Amino acid sequence: MGLCRFGCVIAHVALLAFALAGHAQRPPAAEHHAHLQSPEAARLLSSSSNPEDEAEEPHTARDLIAALDAADVHESVALSDAYRFGAPWLHLPDEAAAVDRENAWTAAQAAQYPARLVAFCSVNPLKPYAEAAIRRCHALGMRGLKLHLANAGFHFDHAQDVRALAGVFRLANHYSMAILIHVRNAVQWDAALAMRCFVEEVLPNAPDVVVQIAHVSGWGGYDRATDAGFSALLDRCADRPSVCRRVYFDLAVVVLPASAASAKAGSDFRMLADGQAGFAEGPRRLAANLRRAGLDRVLFATDWPDIAPAAYADLLRTELPLEPRELDQLLGNRAPYFAALPDRRKQ
Repeated sequence: MGLCRFGCVIAHVALLAFALAGHAQRPPAAEHHAHLQSPEAARLLSSSSNPEDEAEEPHTARDLIAALDAADVHESVALSDAYRFGAPWLHLPDEAAAVDRENAWTAAQAAQYPARLVAFCSVNPLKPYAEAAIRRCHALGMRGLKLHLANAGFHFDHAQDVRALAGVFRLANHYSMAILIHVRNAVQWDAALAMRCFVEEVLPNAPDVVVQIAHVSGWGGYDRATDAGFSALLDRCADRPSVCRRVYFDLAVVVLPASAASAKAGSDFRMLADGQAGFAEGPRRLAANLRRAGLDRVLFATDWPDIAPAAYADLLRTELPLEPRELDQLLGNRAPYFAALPDRRKQ
């Protein structure tokens, strides 16, 4: 989320208290965007970051399960943070080995809760070790792949970057690994170019697996650039529905708490709030695009640990301008990659 993920901002969201009445509330069926981070990753990323940034902290499967239980959510993805090691502004020794260790740690964490967690590995798709790392993830039994184009330093107008990403999509498809991709690659981006390239040159390489668009194509909040990206992607998918037939959209921190506008200057939450300031039609545009995408393709997601599932579900119920029946449909969606887990609703 963002150019790098949020620091500890849970306190802002934990203060939310909403009076919800008049409509039966259903808990989300699943959490579709949650990160784990090992003690090693927290140490490496803290030592490599701006000294003014808050220190990274480990986030274990046990921590995630506690957050799910508090929201009465049964299952979740467990995303590896290994992709962060490949950021062009970091220079870690033995980077490829660190990526493999982080992916393996995430797989082992998720394996502690096999009926509730689905492990996704991650890697910078532009790195020469990317395909080897993905093969090792498959051997570990990881069922998905997280890609983050902003963190990777990806450029849609660089042919070599597009070829590398297309190759990673082909490999994930070969191994039947779902793909969760953060498509927005820059603060200022040509959304039309990006989505033309993505739908025509990248997406066709993974026709058989779920491709989940993180943050409905942005990186959190709903500013004009995210609206342009989401709209352009929907336009392209309308022209090529067969290519987009397995595309889903997650709502991870797309709706911001009111406290984001008064968050610490320079923080990610404040950056997102400032970015969407002046876009009064944003909520209406978001709701319209969600309906256009098809509410059955929209997934509850938080970007945990930055927002707790319970708080974010309440935030969506009060701030996302959808009808109660539409919100219930959205919250009840369960991505196909959870099919191997027992569906609690049928028990």
